[in-house]
Parts: sequence; structure tokens; C-alpha cells
Amino acid sequence: MKQIIKNIGITICVCTIFIHCSNAQTQLQKQVDSIKYLQGDPFACTAVTWRIIANRMDAIQLLIDQLADSTMTNARDKCKKTNLAFGDIAFLTLKEILPLPFFAVTQVQCDVIEDGCQLGIFEYIAANRLRFRQQVQAYYNRNKNQLKWRQLDSNYLTPCHIQNNIKGIYFYD
Repeated sequence: MKQIIKNIGITICVCTIFIHCSNAQTQLQKQVDSIKYLQGDPFACTAVTWRIIANRMDAIQLLIDQLADSTMTNARDKCKKTNLAFGDIAFLTLKEILPLPFFAVTQVQCDVIEDGCQLGIFEYIAANRLRFRQQVQAYYNRNKNQLKWRQLDSNYLTPCHIQNNIKGIYFYD
């Protein structure tokens, strides 16, 4: 009888942990899905993108999965002349969590920088959404075991980082 009660207790604990983790993942998935409803600046300090970034490693795969999504949003970025697609925002959000050197990921060189914008990136993504998602996935799979979280020097933290309690970024060791 004691063994049965012990097994029931263990089962309840495991189920509780699973439900808690499942609910947290569901909440993060809802946040990622809500990107498509953003308007204006997708990185305003109160935007959902910062809550996604704060989830760090848990958010990476969810964002990669959205890179091929061409659903247009009402969000803008100074480096793109038109509104951002859902996949564009997923890419920009992902870059706040881990480095994605464009050439290393795509073998396409976009070295020209004008007004702080790396020219050609959004054009490449728009023309190659599925391929780009596959390239990012392959790059992440090859390098994810070398990812290490590093706290950023306060000089690199923006007010949005501070407001959302984000104090670092992943780097490849």
C-alpha cells in the first residue's frame, strides 16, 4: 500500500511539473504568435518582442520556426522600406538573443552598411524565406552546443534591456 501511495505521489509531481512547463511554453508560443499583430516599432520597450527575448533559449526554436512566414504586419523598421513580415520580426528578435552572422548563415555577403542598416538582408530574406529558415536552423543546430550566456557591460544595455531585465546575450564559445 505504501508503494502505491508513493507511486501516486510521484505521478502527481511529474504531472504537475509537465503541466507547468507546458503552460509556460504555451504562453511563450502565444507571445511569438502575437508578433504578427505588432504595429509601429516592434522594439518599443513595452513590445512583446522584449518578453520573448527575456525567455532566451526557450524562444530560439519558436522564432526560427517563424522565419519563413511572410504574413505582413503593421510594424516598421528603419532598414526596410515597407512594413515588416512576421518572419522579419522573428529574425530581428532572434538576433537580440544570439548572434547570426549573415554570411556565415547564408554564404551571401551583405557588407554595405548605410545609415546603420546592412543593405540586402531583408531583400534576401523576402526572396528566400523557406531557404533562409533552413539555413538559420542548420547554423543553429551546428553551433547551439557552443552557446554561452554572457552578461553585457552596462554600456551596451539599452533602456529597453534594463526595463525588461535583459542583461546579456548568447555568444558562441
